[in-house]
Amino acid sequence: MKKAVIIFTCFILLSACQKQPKIDRTTENGVEVVLNHIQPYSLKGESGALVLERAFSIDTEKENMLKVGLTDIETFDVDQEGNIFIIQWQSKDNFAFKFSPEGRFVKSFIRFGQGPGELEYGGKILVSPQNEVIAKDPSKTKFLIYDREGRFLRETHLEKTYSPLPLTNGKYLIFWGEDTPEWRKRYVGLCNSEFKDVKVLDTFQYPNALNVRCPVNRDMMIYQAAADRIFVGNTANGYEIQVYDLDGNLLRKIRKEYKPVAVLEEVKKDYFKLWPKDDPLKDNFYFTEHWPPVRGLFADDSGRLFVLTYEAGLNPGEFMYDIFTPEGIFIGRMSLANMKNLCRPDSFPVRIKKNHLYGLREKESGYKELVVYRMIWK
Repeated sequence: MKKAVIIFTCFILLSACQKQPKIDRTTENGVEVVLNHIQPYSLKGESGALVLERAFSIDTEKENMLKVGLTDIETFDVDQEGNIFIIQWQSKDNFAFKFSPEGRFVKSFIRFGQGPGELEYGGKILVSPQNEVIAKDPSKTKFLIYDREGRFLRETHLEKTYSPLPLTNGKYLIFWGEDTPEWRKRYVGLCNSEFKDVKVLDTFQYPNALNVRCPVNRDMMIYQAAADRIFVGNTANGYEIQVYDLDGNLLRKIRKEYKPVAVLEEVKKDYFKLWPKDDPLKDNFYFTEHWPPVRGLFADDSGRLFVLTYEAGLNPGEFMYDIFTPEGIFIGRMSLANMKNLCRPDSFPVRIKKNHLYGLREKESGYKELVVYRMIWK
């Protein structure tokens, strides 16, 4: 009896000691700013230790993919049931491919051409919250809409060459640019379902390398949306992510301390080797000492945020992601191989559906592979 009382007392004392840590926060212009440090917070009931267990992959190097016409992967998306939709950049037949939640090929659609429901280049594919499939040629001021069986529904014309991301409230998160001889200006904003009433959320600019010198490892703008919020990062502001509601109201800012990652000399040499020796534009590019603090981000269905850094991952070809709670608290890290060439200002897309992570990567052979992982939180 005394032993049981002692054990129970120890349990109560241990529980009392496991209080939630004090989260550093401040307020700027009435907006909450969550301050995160190099080490993650340890929150009771919230795991930051993630293990990715490979389930299957869609590999364009495999002969069965060649037979169905899938030779490359430009982008992809996943619907709520786990069906996978892939688009390739070039095709003389079909651009889009649908796979089952288990990775089984179902059908291809979107013919090559200039007619209704046809594409000349397949830049982006998205599944909207309304379960419609959106296909976009990045050079066109329109996008095409299909049902999930690949039947063409309609075409939507745009005022500019927006890159649209459909939101659950029927609006769109949009990205677009305007160039001057000296600057390239980029914007992230919101518009309604008719692409009117545009509201700018953030903007940035960088030198136009056609006429002036520009760093290869320049600052960039990154953005993504979850079910009920929007995330926008501008690396000119350091490691800071702005969180908006779906109407564009700023809810909070997420900031994090970070260790700057130096640009290695071998990276600089490999980059300039790709240029023809007589190309006059080569002299307009140079490297600064460090990479930007972040490179990309994505969110899961609950609003948990994953931010891609330039820090080397646990295995060759992998890089580290910082993991944040929906409230913006840094809780852990994840290693994943989905970064393109270091000198390109974008990364391969990642999606999470039903506790599965879908990550596109490039194999050593140069072929693309979409890997599906089961997510196990330790």
